[in-house]
Amino acid sequence: MASLSKESGRYYRIHWKFNVTAGPKTGQTFEGSVYLGRCTRAAAKVRLREIEDWEEAVKTGRHLPDGDWEEIYRLWLREKHLSCTPQSVERAERVVSIYRRWREKRGLPCKRIDQFACRQDLITWRDHRLDHEAGRKTVANDLATLSSWFEWCVQERYLTENPVLRSTRPRFVTKKEGTPLTRKQAGQWLWAIKARTGIIGRGPRSWDEVRRKRRIAVFLLNTGVRNGELCALNIEDLRIDIEEQLLYVMGKGQKQRWVPLNRAAIAAVRLSLRCRGNPARGPLFVTPANQRYNVRQLASEFADMGRCASVPLDTNPHNLRHTFATWLARSSSNVSLVQKILGHEDVNTTLRYYVHTCDYELAGATTNLKGRRELREREAKRAEVSFRVIPFPQRKVGG
Repeated sequence: MASLSKESGRYYRIHWKFNVTAGPKTGQTFEGSVYLGRCTRAAAKVRLREIEDWEEAVKTGRHLPDGDWEEIYRLWLREKHLSCTPQSVERAERVVSIYRRWREKRGLPCKRIDQFACRQDLITWRDHRLDHEAGRKTVANDLATLSSWFEWCVQERYLTENPVLRSTRPRFVTKKEGTPLTRKQAGQWLWAIKARTGIIGRGPRSWDEVRRKRRIAVFLLNTGVRNGELCALNIEDLRIDIEEQLLYVMGKGQKQRWVPLNRAAIAAVRLSLRCRGNPARGPLFVTPANQRYNVRQLASEFADMGRCASVPLDTNPHNLRHTFATWLARSSSNVSLVQKILGHEDVNTTLRYYVHTCDYELAGATTNLKGRRELREREAKRAEVSFRVIPFPQRKVGG
């Protein structure tokens, strides 16, 4: 039973300890406490009644929903739509659909949420995915998605615990980030993109398409926006006047920021709009079919550009973002400015993943290191020069 205890002053704490008599956790003991802090006794009693109601529901299994697990799933998706990007919601729907179809194929019960969140079934599904369907990183991300749903169920008291937390997630090797381009390499790569010759071949079909793709590459190199952010940009997001030259970007997690535009980025935008007749609305960059880009289409276009170019470099859109961050950090020496333009919450993310040190920069890093004896001799010579008496030249006055 839950009990209310008073500590020093008006500070209260609630303890509880009870045994579960119904549901999948029958026979288990739940014990815990919550510190209420400084409050009135009436407020503490209100909180005590809430915990007693929850305790009675857990004891008898009434905290588990009577309806289908899909009702809880819809409630979770409704809240996820408010706080997450459409890509995250789409991924959650796909993962839950894969897990549901696997359970139906195996003939496992899929009525209640406690049946759907069985830890042993999740372990079997994880092993099946690793053996037949997906890689280690994909399975780890799928388990993380299910874990966020089950954690929400625990907070809403639909479940007593998160079953994913007690199951092992597969480890995977983090993909090494690409090496950022130098300014010379970026120029060589842009000019190495050629139009396709003949029927068989990869790359742009005409020189107009070559110039269009070059403009997109120049824009990415001078703004550092993400692949998905570029696809979502609209003409209305531009603010170009005498005083300000900014771009309004909606980033990951519905975070908003302003990105400054330099001359190269503004020229790329103006040329792109001029070729389309200077429209007032619509997407900022479009495909040859005058449609908005999607993430996969833009990535595949850059892959074709890299194959058809004579310079073998890593030129995917995200590597151009790394290149922009490295260039900006070297030119400004202000990491907080780079962090704000890239849209990172933590400056360590900018330093760890986006600001790179190239191999050619290591060449002369240790040339200035001298031995202790050589440094002492140099300091002694400097002291002699500084304290040496310089005689004044004597000059005879008169004849």
